[in-house]
Amino acid sequence: MVTMKRRPLAEGASEASSGIQPHQLRISSAKRKLILDASIQTFLANGYEAARMDSIGDLAGVSYATLYKHFPSKEELFVAAVDQLLARLLIEYREHAVPDDLEPGLQAICRNFCDVVSDPQLIATTRMIVGQVHVFPEIGKRFYEARQLFSDRTDAWIQARVDEGLLDVADVESARAELIGMLNEVFYFPRLFLLDYSVSADKVVRTVDRVVEMFLARYRVC
Repeated sequence: MVTMKRRPLAEGASEASSGIQPHQLRISSAKRKLILDASIQTFLANGYEAARMDSIGDLAGVSYATLYKHFPSKEELFVAAVDQLLARLLIEYREHAVPDDLEPGLQAICRNFCDVVSDPQLIATTRMIVGQVHVFPEIGKRFYEARQLFSDRTDAWIQARVDEGLLDVADVESARAELIGMLNEVFYFPRLFLLDYSVSADKVVRTVDRVVEMFLARYRVC
């Protein structure tokens, strides 16, 4: 088991205090990004165990000295790469808007969920983290916490509709779990285990409509 401290994605503050000039900081930041991008590509393609630091350095186009200056070990690079991946996925999710209207809002929540879990990088990241969670338990915890953003936002939306008198929900978390559970069965779990799994656009529409209809049949105020 590896226990790693969180490292910020940008270390400019500490370097600036050491007298490094702004242009040097920009170069350092750019090289760090190259390394992270190369490591993400390598870890997702090969997994943690098979990934090699020299291959990552070659792919990033930086010297080994520069690579190890930024990331003294493969463990630290792996943690930073996962953090970077999660940050990208969360940014994409935050850009999805959800209207307040009942049925359109539920449909948007379901479609947003489908879009997020259809992202090949999310599926590859999930597989990679599951494969290494016994070694990096903190990464598993961070991934779970990041996933909570969807749950928290959905809970808040459902609670707002309850407060408006549109939904009759005694346990918001359980209602959200039911909603997401129905979506997981079609959009998420099969993608984790079946490499050739795909869902047609028509099936997405039909599934979202059916899930929303079932949810409203149970919780909508008549």
